[in-house]
Amino acid sequence: MQYSNFILTFLLISINKIEAKVNDSNDELSWTTTMGNVHNTRRLIPSVSTEYNGTTWTSIFNSSSQDSTVFGTAAGINGDLYLFLTDSRYSSADYMLCLTTNGEIRWHLHLESPSLKINVGVSNIVSDQKNNLLYYTSSWADSGTFISKICRVFYPDTHHPAQECMDTYKISSNFLAPLALNTKADLLITTVIENAPAAFNITTFEMVWTSAETMGSDASTDYKIDSRTGDIYWIGGDDDMYKMNANGTRLFINDTNSGGNRYFAFDSQRQIIVRAWQNLSDHDWPLIVSGWNIEKNGLHERWQWKKGNSSYINMDCTPPVIDNQNDAIYFVNLPNAIALNINTGLPRWQIDMVTIDEMNDFDLVSECTAFNEQTRILYVLVRSTKTSFKLFLIAVHVDTGKILRRMDLIVTEKQITIPFCPILIGNDMVYLSWLTGNYPDLVPLTISGVPQLS
Repeated sequence: MQYSNFILTFLLISINKIEAKVNDSNDELSWTTTMGNVHNTRRLIPSVSTEYNGTTWTSIFNSSSQDSTVFGTAAGINGDLYLFLTDSRYSSADYMLCLTTNGEIRWHLHLESPSLKINVGVSNIVSDQKNNLLYYTSSWADSGTFISKICRVFYPDTHHPAQECMDTYKISSNFLAPLALNTKADLLITTVIENAPAAFNITTFEMVWTSAETMGSDASTDYKIDSRTGDIYWIGGDDDMYKMNANGTRLFINDTNSGGNRYFAFDSQRQIIVRAWQNLSDHDWPLIVSGWNIEKNGLHERWQWKKGNSSYINMDCTPPVIDNQNDAIYFVNLPNAIALNINTGLPRWQIDMVTIDEMNDFDLVSECTAFNEQTRILYVLVRSTKTSFKLFLIAVHVDTGKILRRMDLIVTEKQITIPFCPILIGNDMVYLSWLTGNYPDLVPLTISGVPQLS
């Protein structure tokens, strides 16, 4: 890439910084960078009006054919939704699509591709609301060679976006790595070859540092960045938690217990980590939720909640969600939704979201949650893995522990392969999306916009 292009990039970013009007004091913007938009746990507050008309709409894209594709959805400063789609049975992604809050296509942008190579992987899309930019990585390969690209998209809120990419051989072609934005240090954080964490300059895309002796994050979890310090947290494939500063210095490595998924909740103000896990040394493999204090040299377990005896044994659990207003955390272990005090781990409430008969008849799985801290509503996405396959959304008021609404999204004879986590836009609407079917058949992508409860 020529030097003149970097000068142009710098000028465009400077212009965007002036044009994008974002409330920097709003802590709820932080999930767009700390979570990388992989699994959303809070609502996104647009800095401009979304012009949402309040209706429910659904769009189906039948050209999707890869049930293994990672669709890295993200939302922008006006509430638009960005996602990857493909027209090829063999490609992971061909272009990025932009949908408005009313389900209209604002634009589609073909990915910058090298000659005679197909796309074999894309990262999640990172939405930089402060500067009105999008970032993503893509990998391309043929029978014997590969190359990856780091890209940014300018003016995503207009009808004429533009993109700029830089080639790199640092990112593996067969490894789907999460991408996160460190706004404190102006870095993109991802995982590179040899499964190592690395940081790239957001302007030049040059790699600033990597740590070959440290195990990075994979697609099963995320990099989280402390927006106040720029420190980076993640759980590696070895189930250890790592902490690095923005300069790439490892601050600690700590065991957070084995078993379960690698998602965790991070409270920057209290300096607390909360994670659900299973005790594999216990013959029952019980479900446990623990809270750890973040200290200078590592983590110190503060409390531990253990699931009690139940007539229905289910160890599946959603990642915990933190409620800063109420000093609480929420998670779903079907058939229950559970609230705990974040300081002590003591129960606040526990409710039945579904019946035991439904659990047995449909083999229900709680996929993920999304929380609106202002309206005090927790949205829970639930999927069945038996015919007839169904997907439904449950709304719970966290101050009362009462179910407000249960909404069926789809009932189908085709398997719901991948449901994606809801994205809340202000207090207005929620994006829901899922894939239906199995490769090599077409796997349509369905996206729906639904009004939030007030």
